[in-house]
Amino acid sequence: VRYDSQPGGGKITLEGQSTAGGWTMECAAIGGFIEADAAFPESIGAKPKIEVSVPVRQIKSGKKAMDTRMLSEMNQPVHHKIEYRVLELKPKGAPAGGKAEFDATGALTVVGVTRTNTMAVTITRVDKTKLKVNGTTTVKMTDHGLKPPTFDVPVLGGLMKTEDAVKITFEWSPEVEKK
Repeated sequence: VRYDSQPGGGKITLEGQSTAGGWTMECAAIGGFIEADAAFPESIGAKPKIEVSVPVRQIKSGKKAMDTRMLSEMNQPVHHKIEYRVLELKPKGAPAGGKAEFDATGALTVVGVTRTNTMAVTITRVDKTKLKVNGTTTVKMTDHGLKPPTFDVPVLGGLMKTEDAVKITFEWSPEVEKK
């Protein structure tokens, strides 16, 4: 069974810290698919194929200067997407009520640099045609060759520095295509 991303069917949030406080960016455009057996997520049977992408241009903070800087730092003209491909799903306990928890090990590609990471995910069967996937992980910008940005902010009395760690939280609801 193939579950595909749907318009408005998800949201990813990026959160970090800087010397000026916390920052948040969001994107509601999540692309990708899950190919799995009909009993998924209660049974992972044959290894499911899961691929997800997020268009860099759609990640927004609500602050024009921050959005422009992020597009520049991420070299958006060359690297249009952040991509994630699941390599392995390890069940955490027995599934219950159409809901299963996993440690997902995957390949995360940011600005053309791919690193493997593991994150906790929960996959819930909403109905016969829809899944809901929730997860969270923390990555370091430097692991993908990105230098945490600094900004000269005279009003704050000098240089503002962002921390290396970025927390990624997502909710995604792929569905079987209606024929």
